[in-house]
Amino acid sequence: MRKNLLIIIMLFLGALCAEAQHYDRGYEAVPSSPFVKKGAWVAGGTLRYSQHLNDSHNILIISDVNSKGYSISANPKVLYMVKDNMGVGLKFSYDRSMLDLASAGLSISDISMSAKDCYQINHKFSAHAIYRAYIPFADIKRFALFADLMLGGSFKQGKAFNAGGEYVLGTYEQSYALELAVNPGVVVFLTNNLAMELNVGIFGASYSWKNQVRNQVSTGNTDLTSAGFMVNLLSIGVGLSYYFL
Repeated sequence: MRKNLLIIIMLFLGALCAEAQHYDRGYEAVPSSPFVKKGAWVAGGTLRYSQHLNDSHNILIISDVNSKGYSISANPKVLYMVKDNMGVGLKFSYDRSMLDLASAGLSISDISMSAKDCYQINHKFSAHAIYRAYIPFADIKRFALFADLMLGGSFKQGKAFNAGGEYVLGTYEQSYALELAVNPGVVVFLTNNLAMELNVGIFGASYSWKNQVRNQVSTGNTDLTSAGFMVNLLSIGVGLSYYFL
């Protein structure tokens, strides 16, 4: 009994000491001036383009690949600082990709398959509202952390067909999505007004649904709901922004 009472007293005193002690981790330092002032405008985004051409190319178990294609992505955004270090704005995105596969073969042990005359093209439009908060480091004006809260949706159209068999098989689809995301990052000023931004997704929630028509005869649909906390390395984005201070 005495031993249990002594343990309880020690735990109680330890809790009091921990509550009374103050830890200074440097978060309470208030910058003398904001990182981005109220009334400033921020415009920027990313642009990406890639193209490929395969002529009898071999990739591990895939052989004799003859294909061509491209992908393009444009993501402009604009922000207005409604308060010091806090802004709201809009982000738009356009993505388009095409793949024209003339022929390809797959061989695994005694199993062999081939494909030819396959074609696919799709494009997607997206729009998101953004709330951004900057987290400066004391009086350092060269770089700071930020966090974007984005809410919006997207619309995607695509078609694909396979003419390699006896009949031409084609599929047309439309998909829609509602999305919520949290993307933290870091901004580094290269000049007084031009900055480079890097962000990565850590949380996302979405609801999407898709309508499909196959050979202009049969129809189908599907929907998907997802949410989760995770660092998505595939969503790392690097872009440039211009600050109208």
